[in-house]
Amino acid sequence: MNIPAGEVLEKRVSFQGTDFQQKFSELMKGGFNGYAALTISGASGIEEGFLVFRESEIVGALFEATNLGKQFFGLAALRLALNVLRAKQGVFDIDMLSRQQVDLIIAFNEKIQLPKPVTAQMMPKLLAGEYSGELVNRALSLSQGPEESRETVLSKFGLGSIK
Repeated sequence: MNIPAGEVLEKRVSFQGTDFQQKFSELMKGGFNGYAALTISGASGIEEGFLVFRESEIVGALFEATNLGKQFFGLAALRLALNVLRAKQGVFDIDMLSRQQVDLIIAFNEKIQLPKPVTAQMMPKLLAGEYSGELVNRALSLSQGPEESRETVLSKFGLGSIK
């Protein structure tokens, strides 16, 4: 995913001592355009959440279980990215973008767009609780379909006779 360079507001800040409810509430009340990138060592190894803000609302989400090469987008990613925020240890970055840059992120990465934006009023409920490794493992297990053999993949492209 291509992300435009923005104005760095916070870089590699520790989760410890950070009240995300307050931090996001302040950003959202101020009409923030930009993103928050969140990284932890979680149940699946390195887990990264990415939340896109447009005019005081979260409008896009991405979650990646980096060690496993699995990505989730949109609503499924929102649950997992918010779960990352509940971890006790991690680091985050917050970058400010223009409204046009945010619109371009969504336009070129349609899969991350949420069906309904998340408002500041929704955040207390969404951030309640603790990090759940079980949530991550369940999402990862549901995303794994049956593995296809080399021959099956090649035959789908009409190349089944290639050895």
